[in-house]
Amino acid sequence: MTMAVVQRLRPHLRPERAAPWLAMLVIVALGWAYMIGVGANLAPMQGGTILTASLVMWIAMMAAMMLPSTVPAVSVFMMLAGRRCQPAAGRMTAMFIAGYVLVWTGFSIPAAIAQWGLTNAALLSPMGESISTALSATILVAAGLYQFTALKTACATKCRTPFAFLMQEWRDGMTGALVVGLRHGAYCLGCCWALMAILFVVGTMNLVWMVGLTIIVALEKLVPLGRMMSRARGSARVIAGLATWLAGGSVAQIP
Repeated sequence: MTMAVVQRLRPHLRPERAAPWLAMLVIVALGWAYMIGVGANLAPMQGGTILTASLVMWIAMMAAMMLPSTVPAVSVFMMLAGRRCQPAAGRMTAMFIAGYVLVWTGFSIPAAIAQWGLTNAALLSPMGESISTALSATILVAAGLYQFTALKTACATKCRTPFAFLMQEWRDGMTGALVVGLRHGAYCLGCCWALMAILFVVGTMNLVWMVGLTIIVALEKLVPLGRMMSRARGSARVIAGLATWLAGGSVAQIP
C-alpha cells in the first residue's frame, strides 16, 4: 500500500514538479505571517502611508486566502502539462499560478483604494470594520443577491470543474500557461469578489473572519453541494443585511 502511494507521488516529488507547490506554500505562509504580524500596525497610519500599506495588506490577504482553494486546478494543470510537454511542466505550472496571483493582485488595488476612501469618509474604523449601518446593510444585501446571478453561477461552475475548464482553455507554452492562469483567476474573481467585500463589514484586519471566509471559499468551490451552500449563504446575507438596516447596525453579520 505504501509503495503504491509512493509510486503515485513520485512524479510530483521531482524538483521541477515540487517547485510550484513549494512556491504556493511559501506565498500562502508569508501572506498569513504578514497578516498576523504586520496587519494590526496599519491602524495608526494615515494618508498616503495607509493607502500603500493597505495595498500590501490586500495583496498578502488575497494570496493567503485564495491560493489554497486553487490546489485542485493546479494539480490538474500539472498533470496535463506533464502529459503534453513533460520537460516544462513545472515551469508552466509556475506560470499558471503566477497568472492566478496577478488577477487577485489586480483586485487588491481597487480594494485598497476603497478602504482608504471609506476610512477617510469615516465609514470604516481604523481596523477596516464598517461603522455605518447603511454601508454594512448595502454590502451584505449586494453580496447576498450576487449569489443568485447568472455571472456568479457561470464563474463558480468553471471553478468547480477544473479539468473541464483546463481542457477547454488549454494553451501550450509559458505564455499560454500564464494566459490560462489569468483566465482561471478571472473566473475565480467573478465567483468570490462579493465574498471578499464582506471584509469591509466584519473588518479587513479581523483574522478570525479571514480564516472563516477562507474556509467558505474552499467549501463553495470544492464540495459537491457548493452551489446549494452558496445560495443558502446568499439568502442569509440578504436577511442579515435587511436586519442590520432595521436594527440600526446591531445585528451580527453573516458571511
